[in-house]
Amino acid sequence: MKWVVEMQLLTGMYNAKIDDKGRLSLPARLRTALAAEQVVVLPGLDGNHLMIMKPEYFEKDFSEPILSSPMAMLDKKKRILIRKLIAPAIYVDIDSSGRINIPPQIREKYSLPNKSEALLVGAGYTVELWNPEVFEAADEGETISDLAQELFEEKE
Repeated sequence: MKWVVEMQLLTGMYNAKIDDKGRLSLPARLRTALAAEQVVVLPGLDGNHLMIMKPEYFEKDFSEPILSSPMAMLDKKKRILIRKLIAPAIYVDIDSSGRINIPPQIREKYSLPNKSEALLVGAGYTVELWNPEVFEAADEGETISDLAQELFEEKE
């Protein structure tokens, strides 16, 4: 059984702030959609942001294909992916006020220091956490039309 079937899609773009103690408040819409007491925070696939997801999704749908066999460690690319993506993942509690506290060294690596602006982007089954300035520059040159056309051509 796939967990994603039971999950509500995470959508929307939300401006947020990281407070002076390094806490990030999750918008009510995302908290409701996540319906969790804890989330997993890990490096984003593009290397310049963080991803936030439900533990169930991280453990089953996200990690399982990478760790698909007991011999996954024999595959060089899988070992690197495990080290760069799975190993740095941390489980973070959502407090009673709907905030998460991401360790300072992780926030600093992704340009998200205390008392800074942040952007939360609902991306299907994950939420991306960005420095807004980095986000603006991330996909320059890519248009929705071009990306959709490429996806359509792959299906044919």
